[in-house]
This record gives sequence, C-alpha cells and structure tokens, in this order.
Amino acid sequence: MKRDGGRRVPGGNTRGRGSGGMKGNSMVVVEPHRHEGVFIAKGKEDALVTKNMVPGESVYNEKRIDVQNEDGTMVEYRVWNPFCCKLAAATLGGLDEIWIKPGARVLYLGAASGTTVSYVSDIVGPTGVVYALEFSHRSGRDLVNMAKKRTNVIPLIQDPRHPAKY
Repeated sequence: MKRDGGRRVPGGNTRGRGSGGMKGNSMVVVEPHRHEGVFIAKGKEDALVTKNMVPGESVYNEKRIDVQNEDGTMVEYRVWNPFCCKLAAATLGGLDEIWIKPGARVLYLGAASGTTVSYVSDIVGPTGVVYALEFSHRSGRDLVNMAKKRTNVIPLIQDPRHPAKY
C-alpha cells in the first residue's frame, strides 16, 4: 500500500544497533528525498536512508529497515547517520546539489575504511561506480574488504599526490 508517494509497511522491521527512532512496532513510510537515490524513512522519528546495495549486510552495524513494496517484494534501506557522516549532514542541512545520483561515476578522495563510500555506493547504484582512493594501507584493508561485497566500488590504495599512478 502506498501513501504520499512513499512506501508503507506495518511493523517497519528494523535491524541494527542503536537506540531511539525506527521502532519495530511503528508504521514506517519511505519517501524519496529531493536528491535522487536518497530517501527519508518516516516513523516515530524521521531518518535519512539509502537503498542497500547488499541486502542483509551492514558496513558498521548501522540500522537497516525492511520495507515491503506493493508487489510484495522486500527492499532494505540503511539509516544514514548525519552525526557520523559529513555528506549526510550536508544533505539534511539543505545542500543544493550533491552531484551524486544513480548511474554517476564518483572519485572519492580520502575513502578511509569506506563507511561514507558505502552510502555513495548505495546512491549511485548498480549502474554507477565509485573510485575510492585511500592513502593509508591500514584503512585501505578495511576499504578493500567492504568493496568485495559492493561490485560498484573500486578501491585504490595510492598516494593522491600522484594521480598518474591511478
């Protein structure tokens, strides 16, 4: 059943850690955000979410929300915490254009372990690609492990001062 252009599911089946918001017994409605590929989950509290490219998997134990479409298929969304990610904070803060949308090709400098990169991966979807550049070999290990499950992420462990190498 649809309401206000969004998806509605009784129970709102949420998983993950954390407290508050998105309680399992509340009605959760997922509506598109003005930035393509980003959504708002409306329940007891609103949350910024992205459609999970790898259903059943979380990157850093973030909350996940299962929503049933009208055709009965399940879609999993990942809660995008603006207190842990500057891009999420800017999106909620009213940034006019994020230039990241489904099908886009993105060069992400300073990818670290890949937490924010994973959300960019969700946004660009299976038709887009994220080139994730990280200098540190330690963080790069985590980035490579995250990219093994996300086929649209290409991890690059290189020195950003030498673009001819990557």
